[in-house]
Amino acid sequence: MYNENSDRYEAGKVVAALDKNLDPSLSLEHNIGNLLNGIDYEKVEVIFHSKKNMKNSSAGDILLIYLKNKDKVAVLDAVEKLSANPYIEYAEPDYIEELHVVSNDPLFNQLWGIKKIKTPLAWNYTTGNRSVAVGIIDSGIDNHHPDIKANMWVSENRKIENGWNFAEDNLNSLDTNGHGTHVAGTVGAVGNNHIGITGVCWDVEVVSMKFGLDTASAIAAIDFSNYFNIPILNASWGGRRYSYALKQAIDEYDGLFIASAGNDGTNNDLDPVYPAAYESDNIIAVAATDPEDALADFSNFGIKSVDIGAPGTNILSLGLEGEYTPKNGTSMAAPHVAGAAALLKSYYPHISTAMMKAIILSSAEKKPELNGKVVTGGLLDTHAMFELARYLQQNNKL
Repeated sequence: MYNENSDRYEAGKVVAALDKNLDPSLSLEHNIGNLLNGIDYEKVEVIFHSKKNMKNSSAGDILLIYLKNKDKVAVLDAVEKLSANPYIEYAEPDYIEELHVVSNDPLFNQLWGIKKIKTPLAWNYTTGNRSVAVGIIDSGIDNHHPDIKANMWVSENRKIENGWNFAEDNLNSLDTNGHGTHVAGTVGAVGNNHIGITGVCWDVEVVSMKFGLDTASAIAAIDFSNYFNIPILNASWGGRRYSYALKQAIDEYDGLFIASAGNDGTNNDLDPVYPAAYESDNIIAVAATDPEDALADFSNFGIKSVDIGAPGTNILSLGLEGEYTPKNGTSMAAPHVAGAAALLKSYYPHISTAMMKAIILSSAEKKPELNGKVVTGGLLDTHAMFELARYLQQNNKL
């Protein structure tokens, strides 16, 4: 159930799911000894609260178990013991993911990607609505940047500002890497403010969901999104290891999950990158394209596992400390789709997750260069997205 040949996982941590049919008398709080029999642990956290409504799964709440022994071999030993435990549905290491960005040198003074996907025409419908939130599961966001700070999320009770740090479990979600800030800028940099750039969605709340590049903190971010009703998530990262826990969390997430396809230039149908390649109904997997609509030379593809193309080369967006910088990667392509979803959700607030996905994919502009490379054979088209949505609404199908 886990990839024992990979050492890309956190030492001293194990992710495990309880059986959802567990006798209520065996609650985690009162029977931790029985549930984790034979495991030498320091503490246990529930990182995902399962709704226990998935028909084809017996998995319930997902736990993060901190082991006393910090040796990586101890992780595999604990996984083996837990996998044989009748109260545990599955167990796996806390896998480490990679950000899907490629380094870049030249600067560009225009947002060619936003123009390519016809966003200025979509803005005739709406430039967004701050009632819609997009969670950026990434390195955090520089909430001090003048071109994003007005669009930073605040919880309804105003006790949480900007977001959460799921790696350290605190309020400090400030980006010190730059990747998450760049992604957030493409989704929702403030528009029409005479400063720098604009995101695909001018008016939106972006949620800084800083994670530690491990599956456990990503899962905790998804759980947070369900709790706070965040309808769209962007995940510009991934890895080759299949995590049952991460897939379960995505399957039980109430919203649309946008994932970058990866930057190996390989076929995800044959050598999958997760979470993009999970067969989850609410995932849109995104490849990167260049200004000529060709698949970027670094971009992963897959006629079964990658859904759509979006601009991902020399994408200008936000940097740290008020700067602007271009980057390459499927990391830069995915937030174009997340921003488009935010526009659609702003204009049609009651639209379902399934309908959002269907409209985004069905309205993709067919491109010969993408035929046989992605499911839709096309490029994100935000204007066609709204034209299709309007047609469906007029025919009482939305």
